[in-house]
Amino acid sequence: MYRKNFKLKNRLAAVVTAAVSFCLLITSCATAPSKPNWITDYPADNAYYIGIGSSNNGNEAEDNEIARKRALTNLASEISAVIMSEVNIRTTDDNLGNYESRAMEEITQLVEQNLKAVETMDAWYSPESGYWYYMRLNKAEWLRIQQREMADIERRVKNLVEPVIGNKNRTIADILPVLIDGWSIVAESTYTGMIETQLMGEKGALIDLLEKQIGLYMGGLTISLAEAEISVEAGRPVDLFFKVESTMDNEPGQLQIDLIERNGSEILISCTTSGNGSYSDSIDLSGLEIGKNYVTAVLNTDILGYKDKAIQLNPPKKDFLIDLQKIKTKLEISYSGDLDEFENAASTFGSVKAILSDTLPVEIDNSGSRAFLIGFNLNYRNAPPNDYGFTIIYVKANISIMRNSNNVYTYETEEVKGAGLNWTQANSKALDKLFEALSFDSDFSEESFNAFTID
Repeated sequence: MYRKNFKLKNRLAAVVTAAVSFCLLITSCATAPSKPNWITDYPADNAYYIGIGSSNNGNEAEDNEIARKRALTNLASEISAVIMSEVNIRTTDDNLGNYESRAMEEITQLVEQNLKAVETMDAWYSPESGYWYYMRLNKAEWLRIQQREMADIERRVKNLVEPVIGNKNRTIADILPVLIDGWSIVAESTYTGMIETQLMGEKGALIDLLEKQIGLYMGGLTISLAEAEISVEAGRPVDLFFKVESTMDNEPGQLQIDLIERNGSEILISCTTSGNGSYSDSIDLSGLEIGKNYVTAVLNTDILGYKDKAIQLNPPKKDFLIDLQKIKTKLEISYSGDLDEFENAASTFGSVKAILSDTLPVEIDNSGSRAFLIGFNLNYRNAPPNDYGFTIIYVKANISIMRNSNNVYTYETEEVKGAGLNWTQANSKALDKLFEALSFDSDFSEESFNAFTID
Protein backbone atom coordinates (compact mmCIF):
# COMPACT_ATOMS: atom_id res chain seq x y z
CA MET A 1 0.00 0.00 0.00
CA TYR A 2 1.23 3.40 -0.94
CA ARG A 3 -0.02 6.84 0.07
CA LYS A 4 0.82 10.03 -1.73
CA ASN A 5 -0.26 13.67 -1.48
CA PHE A 6 -0.37 15.92 -4.51
CA LYS A 7 -0.31 19.72 -4.57
CA LEU A 8 -3.42 21.22 -6.06
CA LYS A 9 -3.05 22.75 -9.51
CA ASN A 10 -5.26 25.40 -10.99
CA ARG A 11 -7.46 23.03 -12.95
CA LEU A 12 -10.89 23.50 -11.35
CA ALA A 13 -12.59 25.62 -14.03
CA ALA A 14 -14.21 22.50 -15.51
CA VAL A 15 -15.50 21.55 -12.04
CA VAL A 16 -17.12 24.95 -11.65
CA THR A 17 -18.96 24.64 -14.97
CA ALA A 18 -20.48 21.33 -13.88
CA ALA A 19 -21.34 22.71 -10.44
CA VAL A 20 -23.11 25.88 -11.56
CA SER A 21 -26.45 24.04 -11.71
CA PHE A 22 -26.25 23.47 -7.98
CA CYS A 23 -26.16 27.13 -7.07
CA LEU A 24 -29.15 29.12 -5.90
CA LEU A 25 -31.00 31.27 -8.41
CA ILE A 26 -29.77 34.83 -8.21
CA THR A 27 -31.75 37.91 -9.06
CA SER A 28 -30.20 40.75 -10.94
CA CYS A 29 -28.68 43.47 -8.83
CA ALA A 30 -29.15 47.14 -9.28
CA THR A 31 -26.17 49.37 -9.77
CA ALA A 32 -24.79 50.43 -6.40
CA PRO A 33 -23.40 53.86 -5.80
CA SER A 34 -20.33 52.44 -4.06
CA LYS A 35 -18.51 49.18 -3.77
CA PRO A 36 -19.51 46.85 -0.91
CA ASN A 37 -16.94 46.27 1.84
CA TRP A 38 -16.46 42.59 0.81
CA ILE A 39 -14.92 43.77 -2.47
CA THR A 40 -12.30 46.03 -0.91
CA ASP A 41 -11.89 44.06 2.31
CA TYR A 42 -11.86 40.29 1.61
CA PRO A 43 -14.20 38.66 4.16
CA ALA A 44 -12.83 36.12 6.63
CA ASP A 45 -15.01 33.64 8.51
CA ASN A 46 -13.67 30.42 10.01
CA ALA A 47 -17.09 28.83 9.69
CA TYR A 48 -17.22 29.15 5.89
CA TYR A 49 -15.29 28.65 2.69
CA ILE A 50 -15.49 31.92 0.74
CA GLY A 51 -15.26 32.74 -2.95
CA ILE A 52 -15.11 36.18 -4.59
CA GLY A 53 -15.23 36.62 -8.37
CA SER A 54 -15.56 39.48 -10.84
CA SER A 55 -15.70 40.28 -14.54
CA ASN A 56 -15.62 43.59 -16.46
CA ASN A 57 -15.85 43.01 -20.21
CA GLY A 58 -18.45 45.69 -20.87
CA ASN A 59 -21.27 43.22 -21.49
CA GLU A 60 -23.55 43.04 -18.43
CA ALA A 61 -25.07 39.60 -19.13
CA GLU A 62 -21.68 38.12 -20.00
CA ASP A 63 -20.01 39.67 -16.96
CA ASN A 64 -22.77 38.29 -14.73
CA GLU A 65 -22.07 34.71 -15.83
CA ILE A 66 -18.28 35.03 -15.77
CA ALA A 67 -18.19 36.67 -12.34
CA ARG A 68 -20.43 33.99 -10.88
CA LYS A 69 -18.21 31.23 -12.30
CA ARG A 70 -15.07 32.90 -11.01
CA ALA A 71 -16.55 33.18 -7.52
CA LEU A 72 -17.30 29.47 -7.60
CA THR A 73 -13.78 28.75 -8.87
CA ASN A 74 -12.31 30.76 -6.05
CA LEU A 75 -14.47 28.99 -3.47
CA ALA A 76 -13.73 25.56 -4.97
CA SER A 77 -9.99 26.28 -4.86
CA GLU A 78 -10.23 26.99 -1.14
CA ILE A 79 -12.18 23.77 -0.54
CA SER A 80 -9.74 21.74 -2.59
CA ALA A 81 -6.74 23.15 -0.77
CA VAL A 82 -8.25 21.95 2.50
CA ILE A 83 -9.13 18.56 1.02
CA MET A 84 -5.56 18.11 -0.17
CA SER A 85 -4.25 18.86 3.31
CA GLU A 86 -6.76 16.59 5.08
CA VAL A 87 -7.21 13.61 2.79
CA ASN A 88 -4.58 11.02 1.97
CA ILE A 89 -5.16 10.14 -1.63
CA ARG A 90 -4.37 6.44 -1.95
CA THR A 91 -2.51 5.47 -5.07
CA THR A 92 -1.14 2.20 -6.26
CA ASP A 93 1.12 1.50 -9.20
CA ASP A 94 -0.96 1.16 -12.34
CA ASN A 95 2.17 1.03 -14.54
CA LEU A 96 1.01 4.19 -16.31
CA GLY A 97 2.00 6.83 -13.75
CA ASN A 98 -1.55 8.14 -13.41
CA TYR A 99 -1.28 9.10 -9.74
CA GLU A 100 -2.08 12.79 -10.15
CA SER A 101 -4.94 12.13 -12.52
CA ARG A 102 -6.60 9.83 -9.99
CA ALA A 103 -6.10 12.36 -7.17
CA MET A 104 -7.68 15.19 -9.18
CA GLU A 105 -10.65 13.00 -10.05
CA GLU A 106 -11.32 12.32 -6.39
CA ILE A 107 -10.97 15.99 -5.41
CA THR A 108 -13.27 17.04 -8.26
CA GLN A 109 -16.02 14.74 -7.00
CA LEU A 110 -15.68 16.10 -3.48
CA VAL A 111 -15.83 19.71 -4.64
CA GLU A 112 -18.86 19.11 -6.83
CA GLN A 113 -20.89 17.48 -4.09
CA ASN A 114 -20.08 20.25 -1.61
CA LEU A 115 -21.04 23.02 -4.03
CA LYS A 116 -24.63 21.86 -3.69
CA ALA A 117 -24.79 23.82 -0.44
CA VAL A 118 -23.19 27.04 -1.74
CA GLU A 119 -24.88 30.29 -0.72
CA THR A 120 -24.77 33.48 -2.78
CA MET A 121 -24.27 36.16 -0.12
CA ASP A 122 -24.20 39.21 -2.37
CA ALA A 123 -23.78 40.41 -5.93
CA TRP A 124 -22.89 43.89 -7.12
CA TYR A 125 -22.71 45.56 -10.52
CA SER A 126 -21.59 48.92 -11.92
CA PRO A 127 -20.91 49.88 -15.53
CA GLU A 128 -17.41 50.97 -14.51
CA SER A 129 -16.44 47.94 -12.37
CA GLY A 130 -18.51 45.15 -13.93
CA TYR A 131 -20.10 42.29 -11.97
CA TRP A 132 -18.93 40.97 -8.58
CA TYR A 133 -20.13 37.89 -6.66
CA TYR A 134 -19.66 36.86 -3.03
CA MET A 135 -20.34 33.15 -2.28
CA ARG A 136 -19.74 30.89 0.69
CA LEU A 137 -20.09 27.28 1.85
CA ASN A 138 -20.69 26.22 5.43
CA LYS A 139 -17.80 24.08 6.63
CA ALA A 140 -20.00 22.19 9.07
CA GLU A 141 -22.37 21.27 6.24
CA TRP A 142 -19.46 20.16 4.11
CA LEU A 143 -18.30 17.91 6.96
CA ARG A 144 -21.79 16.46 7.44
CA ILE A 145 -21.98 15.57 3.77
CA GLN A 146 -18.70 13.70 3.94
CA GLN A 147 -19.55 11.92 7.17
CA ARG A 148 -22.93 10.82 5.84
CA GLU A 149 -21.48 9.44 2.63
CA MET A 150 -18.60 7.71 4.41
CA ALA A 151 -21.06 6.12 6.83
CA ASP A 152 -23.10 4.85 3.86
CA ILE A 153 -19.99 3.28 2.28
CA GLU A 154 -18.91 1.73 5.57
CA ARG A 155 -22.34 0.21 6.15
CA ARG A 156 -22.57 -1.11 2.60
CA VAL A 157 -19.12 -2.74 2.70
CA LYS A 158 -19.50 -4.27 6.15
CA ASN A 159 -22.91 -5.71 5.25
CA LEU A 160 -21.18 -7.33 2.28
CA VAL A 161 -18.05 -8.78 3.89
CA GLU A 162 -18.92 -9.50 7.51
CA PRO A 163 -21.24 -12.46 6.74
CA VAL A 164 -18.41 -14.31 4.97
CA ILE A 165 -15.13 -13.51 6.74
CA GLY A 166 -14.62 -15.84 9.66
CA ASN A 167 -17.48 -18.05 8.45
CA LYS A 168 -16.18 -21.64 8.45
CA ASN A 169 -19.00 -22.73 6.16
CA ARG A 170 -17.73 -20.55 3.31
CA THR A 171 -14.81 -21.59 1.11
CA ILE A 172 -11.81 -19.45 0.24
CA ALA A 173 -13.17 -19.36 -3.32
CA ASP A 174 -16.35 -17.79 -1.90
CA ILE A 175 -14.68 -15.34 0.48
CA LEU A 176 -11.98 -13.75 -1.69
CA PRO A 177 -14.35 -12.37 -4.39
CA VAL A 178 -16.52 -10.78 -1.68
CA LEU A 179 -13.51 -9.14 -0.04
CA ILE A 180 -12.28 -7.73 -3.35
CA ASP A 181 -15.77 -6.37 -4.10
CA GLY A 182 -15.74 -4.57 -0.75
CA TRP A 183 -12.23 -3.31 -1.39
CA SER A 184 -13.29 -1.98 -4.80
CA ILE A 185 -16.23 -0.04 -3.33
CA VAL A 186 -13.88 1.78 -0.96
CA ALA A 187 -11.01 2.20 -3.41
CA GLU A 188 -13.26 3.69 -6.09
CA SER A 189 -14.95 6.13 -3.72
CA THR A 190 -13.79 9.68 -2.94
CA TYR A 191 -13.00 8.66 0.63
CA THR A 192 -10.49 5.89 -0.03
CA GLY A 193 -8.28 6.34 3.01
CA MET A 194 -10.65 8.36 5.21
CA ILE A 195 -13.13 5.77 6.49
CA GLU A 196 -12.08 4.65 9.96
CA THR A 197 -13.88 1.63 11.42
CA GLN A 198 -13.51 -1.72 13.16
CA LEU A 199 -13.41 -5.05 11.35
CA MET A 200 -12.77 -8.49 12.84
CA GLY A 201 -11.81 -6.92 16.16
CA GLU A 202 -9.27 -4.50 14.66
CA LYS A 203 -9.50 -0.74 14.27
CA GLY A 204 -8.14 1.26 11.36
CA ALA A 205 -8.86 2.54 7.88
CA LEU A 206 -11.46 0.33 6.23
CA ILE A 207 -9.36 -0.04 3.08
CA ASP A 208 -6.39 -1.25 5.16
CA LEU A 209 -8.48 -3.72 7.15
CA LEU A 210 -9.89 -5.19 3.93
CA GLU A 211 -6.42 -5.56 2.45
CA LYS A 212 -5.30 -7.34 5.59
CA GLN A 213 -8.14 -9.84 5.33
CA ILE A 214 -7.37 -10.41 1.65
CA GLY A 215 -3.75 -11.01 2.59
CA LEU A 216 -4.72 -13.50 5.30
CA TYR A 217 -6.93 -15.61 3.06
CA MET A 218 -4.66 -15.37 0.03
CA GLY A 219 -1.43 -15.78 1.98
CA GLY A 220 -2.78 -18.84 3.74
CA LEU A 221 -3.05 -20.78 0.47
CA THR A 222 -0.33 -23.20 -0.70
CA ILE A 223 -0.04 -25.56 -3.66
CA SER A 224 1.57 -28.99 -3.24
CA LEU A 225 2.27 -31.55 -5.97
CA ALA A 226 2.56 -35.31 -5.63
CA GLU A 227 5.69 -35.27 -7.81
CA ALA A 228 8.21 -32.47 -8.21
CA GLU A 229 9.52 -34.15 -11.40
CA ILE A 230 7.33 -35.87 -13.97
CA SER A 231 8.75 -37.92 -16.86
CA VAL A 232 6.55 -38.73 -19.83
CA GLU A 233 6.99 -39.60 -23.48
CA ALA A 234 6.14 -36.90 -26.01
CA GLY A 235 2.53 -37.02 -27.09
CA ARG A 236 1.43 -38.92 -24.00
CA PRO A 237 -0.91 -37.34 -21.45
CA VAL A 238 0.61 -36.33 -18.12
CA ASP A 239 -0.93 -37.72 -14.95
CA LEU A 240 -1.04 -34.70 -12.68
CA PHE A 241 -2.02 -34.55 -9.02
CA PHE A 242 -1.85 -31.46 -6.83
CA LYS A 243 -3.69 -30.00 -3.87
CA VAL A 244 -4.45 -26.46 -2.72
CA GLU A 245 -4.46 -26.14 1.06
CA SER A 246 -5.24 -23.29 3.45
CA THR A 247 -4.04 -22.38 6.92
CA MET A 248 -7.45 -20.78 7.57
CA ASP A 249 -10.39 -22.78 8.94
CA ASN A 250 -12.03 -22.89 5.52
CA GLU A 251 -11.99 -25.36 2.66
CA PRO A 252 -10.21 -23.96 -0.42
CA GLY A 253 -13.22 -24.54 -2.69
CA GLN A 254 -13.11 -24.67 -6.48
CA LEU A 255 -10.08 -22.68 -7.54
CA GLN A 256 -8.51 -22.34 -10.97
CA ILE A 257 -4.83 -23.25 -11.17
CA ASP A 258 -2.97 -22.29 -14.34
CA LEU A 259 0.13 -24.10 -15.56
CA ILE A 260 2.59 -21.61 -17.06
CA GLU A 261 6.08 -22.09 -18.45
CA ARG A 262 8.36 -20.62 -15.81
CA ASN A 263 9.97 -18.01 -18.06
CA GLY A 264 6.85 -17.23 -20.06
CA SER A 265 3.33 -15.93 -19.60
CA GLU A 266 1.29 -18.18 -21.87
CA ILE A 267 -1.05 -20.53 -20.03
CA LEU A 268 -0.38 -24.13 -21.03
CA ILE A 269 -3.55 -25.43 -19.41
CA SER A 270 -6.01 -24.42 -16.68
CA CYS A 271 -7.19 -26.86 -14.02
CA THR A 272 -10.13 -26.44 -11.64
CA THR A 273 -9.86 -28.10 -8.24
CA SER A 274 -12.60 -29.91 -6.40
CA GLY A 275 -14.26 -28.34 -3.37
CA ASN A 276 -11.51 -29.58 -1.06
CA GLY A 277 -8.81 -28.08 -3.29
CA SER A 278 -7.54 -31.30 -4.89
CA TYR A 279 -6.96 -32.06 -8.56
CA SER A 280 -6.18 -35.36 -10.27
CA ASP A 281 -6.40 -35.94 -14.01
CA SER A 282 -4.48 -36.70 -17.19
CA ILE A 283 -3.67 -33.51 -19.05
CA ASP A 284 -2.40 -32.81 -22.54
CA LEU A 285 0.87 -30.88 -22.60
CA SER A 286 1.74 -31.53 -26.25
CA GLY A 287 2.76 -27.87 -26.58
CA LEU A 288 5.91 -28.47 -24.56
CA GLU A 289 9.25 -29.04 -26.22
CA ILE A 290 11.26 -32.23 -25.98
CA GLY A 291 13.51 -32.14 -22.91
CA LYS A 292 13.22 -30.57 -19.48
CA ASN A 293 10.37 -28.08 -19.10
CA TYR A 294 10.14 -25.98 -15.95
CA VAL A 295 6.49 -25.24 -15.21
CA THR A 296 4.77 -23.11 -12.55
CA ALA A 297 1.35 -23.91 -11.11
CA VAL A 298 -0.22 -20.61 -10.00
CA LEU A 299 -3.62 -19.56 -8.69
CA ASN A 300 -5.63 -17.60 -11.27
CA THR A 301 -6.80 -14.47 -9.45
CA ASP A 302 -8.64 -12.89 -12.39
CA ILE A 303 -11.67 -15.14 -12.03
CA LEU A 304 -11.82 -14.24 -8.33
CA GLY A 305 -12.43 -10.63 -9.29
CA TYR A 306 -8.89 -9.24 -9.13
CA LYS A 307 -8.44 -8.45 -12.81
CA ASP A 308 -7.32 -4.86 -13.39
CA LYS A 309 -7.54 -4.06 -9.68
CA ALA A 310 -4.78 -1.88 -8.24
CA ILE A 311 -4.03 -4.10 -5.29
CA GLN A 312 -0.90 -6.04 -4.40
CA LEU A 313 -1.45 -9.82 -4.42
CA ASN A 314 0.81 -12.78 -3.78
CA PRO A 315 -1.09 -15.75 -5.19
CA PRO A 316 0.26 -19.21 -4.28
CA LYS A 317 2.47 -20.91 -6.84
CA LYS A 318 4.56 -24.04 -7.13
CA ASP A 319 7.38 -24.90 -9.55
CA PHE A 320 7.87 -28.38 -10.94
CA LEU A 321 9.63 -30.17 -13.80
CA ILE A 322 8.14 -32.06 -16.75
CA ASP A 323 10.76 -34.10 -18.58
CA LEU A 324 9.30 -34.69 -22.03
CA GLN A 325 11.14 -37.68 -23.45
CA LYS A 326 11.39 -38.94 -26.99
CA ILE A 327 9.28 -41.94 -27.95
CA LYS A 328 11.30 -45.12 -28.38
CA THR A 329 10.57 -46.35 -31.89
CA LYS A 330 11.79 -49.16 -34.10
CA LEU A 331 13.16 -48.46 -37.59
CA GLU A 332 13.10 -50.86 -40.54
CA ILE A 333 14.72 -49.89 -43.84
CA SER A 334 13.88 -51.73 -47.05
CA TYR A 335 14.94 -51.33 -50.65
CA SER A 336 13.10 -51.83 -53.93
CA GLY A 337 13.52 -51.16 -57.64
CA ASP A 338 16.80 -51.32 -59.58
CA LEU A 339 19.23 -52.71 -57.00
CA ASP A 340 21.73 -54.71 -59.02
CA GLU A 341 24.75 -52.90 -57.55
CA PHE A 342 23.33 -51.84 -54.14
CA GLU A 343 25.67 -51.93 -51.12
CA ASN A 344 26.51 -50.17 -47.80
CA ALA A 345 23.10 -50.63 -46.16
CA ALA A 346 24.56 -50.06 -42.67
CA SER A 347 25.60 -46.51 -43.58
CA THR A 348 22.13 -45.79 -44.94
CA PHE A 349 20.51 -46.98 -41.70
CA GLY A 350 22.66 -44.59 -39.67
CA SER A 351 21.79 -41.63 -41.88
CA VAL A 352 18.03 -42.31 -41.76
CA LYS A 353 18.19 -42.83 -37.99
CA ALA A 354 19.92 -39.44 -37.51
CA ILE A 355 17.40 -37.58 -39.71
CA LEU A 356 14.35 -39.08 -38.02
CA SER A 357 15.77 -38.50 -34.55
CA ASP A 358 16.30 -34.80 -35.34
CA THR A 359 13.00 -34.30 -37.14
CA LEU A 360 10.59 -36.35 -35.03
CA PRO A 361 10.02 -36.82 -31.28
CA VAL A 362 11.54 -40.29 -31.50
CA GLU A 363 14.52 -42.24 -30.26
CA ILE A 364 15.34 -45.06 -32.66
CA ASP A 365 15.71 -48.21 -30.56
CA ASN A 366 15.34 -51.64 -32.15
CA SER A 367 15.86 -53.54 -28.88
CA GLY A 368 12.77 -55.09 -27.38
CA SER A 369 9.16 -54.53 -28.39
CA ARG A 370 7.93 -51.04 -29.24
CA ALA A 371 4.50 -49.58 -29.86
CA PHE A 372 5.77 -47.60 -32.87
CA LEU A 373 7.58 -48.76 -35.98
CA ILE A 374 8.83 -46.59 -38.83
CA GLY A 375 9.07 -48.32 -42.18
CA PHE A 376 11.48 -46.53 -44.54
CA ASN A 377 11.57 -47.87 -48.12
CA LEU A 378 14.06 -46.57 -50.71
CA ASN A 379 12.82 -47.12 -54.24
CA TYR A 380 15.44 -46.93 -57.04
CA ARG A 381 15.17 -46.40 -60.76
CA ASN A 382 18.11 -46.51 -63.15
CA ALA A 383 18.27 -43.97 -65.97
CA PRO A 384 19.02 -45.23 -69.49
CA PRO A 385 22.74 -45.38 -70.51
CA ASN A 386 24.18 -42.13 -71.83
CA ASP A 387 27.03 -41.17 -74.21
CA TYR A 388 29.12 -39.60 -71.42
CA GLY A 389 29.80 -42.73 -69.40
CA PHE A 390 28.05 -41.47 -66.24
CA THR A 391 25.78 -43.62 -64.14
CA ILE A 392 22.51 -41.82 -63.39
CA ILE A 393 19.92 -43.13 -60.96
CA TYR A 394 16.69 -41.87 -59.35
CA VAL A 395 15.53 -42.59 -55.80
CA LYS A 396 12.57 -41.71 -53.56
CA ALA A 397 11.45 -42.73 -50.09
CA ASN A 398 8.13 -44.23 -49.02
CA ILE A 399 7.66 -43.79 -45.26
CA SER A 400 5.05 -45.43 -43.07
CA ILE A 401 4.43 -45.13 -39.34
CA MET A 402 2.88 -48.12 -37.62
CA ARG A 403 1.42 -48.17 -34.14
CA ASN A 404 0.70 -51.57 -32.65
CA SER A 405 0.85 -53.00 -36.19
CA ASN A 406 -1.69 -50.47 -37.49
CA ASN A 407 -0.66 -48.00 -40.17
CA VAL A 408 -1.31 -44.46 -38.88
CA TYR A 409 0.64 -42.40 -41.44
CA THR A 410 2.25 -42.71 -44.90
CA TYR A 411 4.37 -40.28 -46.85
CA GLU A 412 6.18 -40.32 -50.19
CA THR A 413 9.07 -37.98 -51.02
CA GLU A 414 9.88 -36.39 -54.33
CA GLU A 415 12.19 -38.42 -56.57
CA VAL A 416 15.78 -37.11 -56.73
CA LYS A 417 18.58 -37.76 -59.22
CA GLY A 418 22.17 -38.77 -58.58
CA ALA A 419 25.07 -39.11 -61.06
CA GLY A 420 28.57 -40.54 -60.75
CA LEU A 421 31.31 -42.59 -62.36
CA ASN A 422 29.59 -45.71 -60.99
CA TRP A 423 26.35 -46.74 -59.29
CA THR A 424 27.78 -46.34 -55.79
CA GLN A 425 28.82 -42.73 -56.45
CA ALA A 426 25.46 -41.94 -58.05
CA ASN A 427 23.63 -43.53 -55.09
CA SER A 428 25.66 -41.55 -52.56
CA LYS A 429 24.87 -38.24 -54.25
CA ALA A 430 21.20 -39.13 -54.69
CA LEU A 431 20.81 -40.06 -51.00
CA ASP A 432 22.55 -36.84 -49.91
CA LYS A 433 19.94 -34.85 -51.84
CA LEU A 434 17.07 -36.99 -50.59
CA PHE A 435 18.07 -36.77 -46.90
CA GLU A 436 18.71 -33.01 -47.07
CA ALA A 437 15.30 -32.40 -48.63
CA LEU A 438 13.64 -34.61 -46.01
CA SER A 439 15.34 -32.72 -43.17
CA PHE A 440 13.72 -29.46 -44.32
CA ASP A 441 10.35 -30.93 -45.32
CA SER A 442 7.93 -29.19 -42.90
CA ASP A 443 4.92 -31.12 -44.22
CA PHE A 444 6.56 -34.40 -43.30
CA SER A 445 7.80 -33.26 -39.89
CA GLU A 446 4.46 -31.71 -38.81
CA GLU A 447 2.24 -34.49 -40.10
CA SER A 448 4.39 -37.32 -38.81
CA PHE A 449 4.80 -35.57 -35.44
CA ASN A 450 1.02 -35.60 -35.09
CA ALA A 451 0.97 -39.31 -35.90
CA PHE A 452 3.03 -39.97 -32.78
CA THR A 453 0.68 -37.98 -30.55
CA ILE A 454 -2.51 -39.80 -31.55
CA ASP A 455 -4.07 -41.76 -28.68
